[in-house]
Formats: sequence, C-alpha cells, structure tokens
Amino acid sequence: MAEVELATVVSLLDDEHVRSILVATSETPLSANELSERCGISTSSIYRRIDRLSEADLVEEQTRPRSDGHHETVYVSRLDQFELTIRDGELTWSIDRRSDDVADQLTQMWGRF
Repeated sequence: MAEVELATVVSLLDDEHVRSILVATSETPLSANELSERCGISTSSIYRRIDRLSEADLVEEQTRPRSDGHHETVYVSRLDQFELTIRDGELTWSIDRRSDDVADQLTQMWGRF
C-alpha cells in the first residue's frame, strides 16, 4: 500500500459527497447504484469519487452475490479514524484503516488493551 499525502486526504474529506460515501459504506457494503440513491448524485460522480478513494486506500471493492445467481461490485469504507494533531509547534496526522484480515483485527483489538 502506498502512503497517501495529507493534502490528498484533506482534499478528499473536503468533498461533501466523499464524506457521504465513506459514512454510508462504513455501515454496510453498497453498490454504486445504491450509493447514488443514498448520496443523491449520479453514478458517474460516485465512480469518480470511488476511484479517488480507492487510490488513497480509503475504500475497497468487494463482490456481493445476488439472489439471481449473479454478483455485483460493492464498496466498503476502510477509513476507521483520521487524526490531525497540532501541539507544541508540530503537526502530526495518522490514518487508521479497517481490515478484513482476522490477524490484523486481533492485533488491533490487543492494541486497545
């Protein structure tokens, strides 16, 4: 995973629709059409924002099976926490991303204790 620049993250989060996509996909995986309905913007706008979020590794693509035997692409937010701190003349920032990897989840869980 390539590191993302602070300016990129801030630019992404400055977009109201990007924030809506991240919030919506933090609850449940959603397709571009579902995101379009929920966020009130066109699917082409959703795809443009998903591309930018994917490049920053803040959204991941998954496959969801449908009842008709086919499957569709859905998107899931990977952003768990973004923290910016300005203290004692220094600016620091960090991003915590969600992981579906069980080993990563256990590591994060132990880190909280």
